[in-house]
Order: sequence, then structure tokens, then C-alpha cells
Amino acid sequence: MIARPLPAPVIRERGGRGRRSARTASLARRARNRRLRYRSVGRIISTLSGLTIAVLVYLALLANVTRLHYEIGRVQHERARLADRVLRNDDEIAQLASPERLAVFAQRLGLREPRAYAVVEMPRPRQRAAPPPRGVAALLPVVVNFVGAK
Repeated sequence: MIARPLPAPVIRERGGRGRRSARTASLARRARNRRLRYRSVGRIISTLSGLTIAVLVYLALLANVTRLHYEIGRVQHERARLADRVLRNDDEIAQLASPERLAVFAQRLGLREPRAYAVVEMPRPRQRAAPPPRGVAALLPVVVNFVGAK
């Protein structure tokens, strides 16, 4: 004799369950136990996922702070280098503009102090004529009708 499978129990979804038979009670108990077993696994996975995301966010923020720290150090180093260069340039300008050096340079060129000073008034440049106004001349078309004689 071949046994046929039993039909699945009907679970009522209304508020009242009515009478429970042993078969439906054992099926419900197995389903509840399975859900409870996977519920604990789900809670563990969700907790670990949340902690992992929190650690990754913390590491990302820490990496950003570290990058900004290195960038501030680089900018401070660049600023110190530029300040040193400005001081060297100022020293070089002061050396090139020293009166002793200019006097030696003028003596080499044969320059000397002037003996007489003259104040000369320069004539003012002539005023240019006003430029012609710019624009487009409007030429009206002239229409000439030639009428043939008959």
C-alpha cells in the first residue's frame, strides 16, 4: 500500500484560533522555533553590520582629519619657504640699491654730479581734433520708374 501525503493544515488568520489539533500545534511549534532560530542569527548579523558601518564611518572621518592635518603641514612648510624667499629677495634688493654700489657703477660709466640745474617747462601736446562721429549713413533708395511710350 502506498501512503498519500496528508493535506496541509489550514491556519486561520482571524483573531480566534478555535480548537487546535495536535498536528497543527506541532507544525506551528516547528515554524515558531525555526523563526526564533533565524531571528537570533538575523539579530547577530544586523548588529555586526551596524558595528561594521560605524567603524567604517569612524575610519573615513579619521582619514579625512589625517589628510587635512598633512595638508596644513604642507601649507605651513610652503609659507615658511616663501617667507624665507621674500627675505632673501629683500636683502638682494637692498644690496642692489645701496648708494655705495650705485656710486661705483656711476663712476665706471663716467657720470658725475651736475654743476647747474635748469627748470624747463615742456609745452603741452596739441589737442587732437575730435574724431568724426561714427555711424552708418542712411541712404534712401531712389526708385525711378521708366514708363515706356506707347
